[in-house]
Amino acid sequence: MGAPMAANVARKGFALQVWNRHHERAHGLAALGAKIRSTPAQCAAGARVIVTMLRDESVLLSVLERPDGLLAGLEKDAVLVDMSTIGRAGALKAAALVKDAGGRFVDAPVSGSIGPAERGELVALAGGRLNDVTRAQPVLLAMCKRILHAGDVGQGQALKVLVNGVGVHHLVAYASMLALGERAGLARRTIIEAFSTGAFASPAYIGKKEKMLARDYSPEFTLDLTLKDALLNVDLQQEAGLPLPVLREAIRALSQAIDDGLGEEDLFALEKYYREL
Repeated sequence: MGAPMAANVARKGFALQVWNRHHERAHGLAALGAKIRSTPAQCAAGARVIVTMLRDESVLLSVLERPDGLLAGLEKDAVLVDMSTIGRAGALKAAALVKDAGGRFVDAPVSGSIGPAERGELVALAGGRLNDVTRAQPVLLAMCKRILHAGDVGQGQALKVLVNGVGVHHLVAYASMLALGERAGLARRTIIEAFSTGAFASPAYIGKKEKMLARDYSPEFTLDLTLKDALLNVDLQQEAGLPLPVLREAIRALSQAIDDGLGEEDLFALEKYYREL
């Protein structure tokens, strides 16, 4: 996700410095004018807006706090926009660290996967002071077609967790009903056409149509990351005092599928788990 997002920022003419934990992944951005930096601190130096897109809370905190991390290079009053999915508690931890270092923090996880990231069509779900979100807005709009301001810091993450909760329900419904339909003797193409054109069609179903017809589970977003995000929803349920057993049953299915070795495949590989029941 981070590479195509950064590419869109560069194409909009922003002076861009980039760093990646796997350095070779950043090299392609040099052709777009980005300067490749060897540490997070070097990447943050002189920047008024810093964007992070990382796997989870622990990775973000490591990139912030390491001796050559972002906090070491953070300019006073610079805005750090984290676009990872880390949950509300993670956003609040990161915000406190950034504030102590003299910066401002916005959590802006995105709705959308690699295709929308490449096309600049993500939706940013932003949490933070309105002035801080506004300062980051030109950069966000280089990557996103829309910004939804959800409230204070952490509320962007809360909203993303809800969106992902809906996504998990969709995924389990699609994968299990596809397996059931084939078990009942329906043609795969017929089932997938109905799912992608009928009353309950969603962009996720439509976007996966050709890959699912081909049984292509090469990862665009892995099943283990899907479980990570679903567990963040459970954290929010606990914070809000509203346990939701249907999602917890979905998490059980995701966990078993990962135990079966599907974790590094695309999330729609969950279908294979249901086929084998």
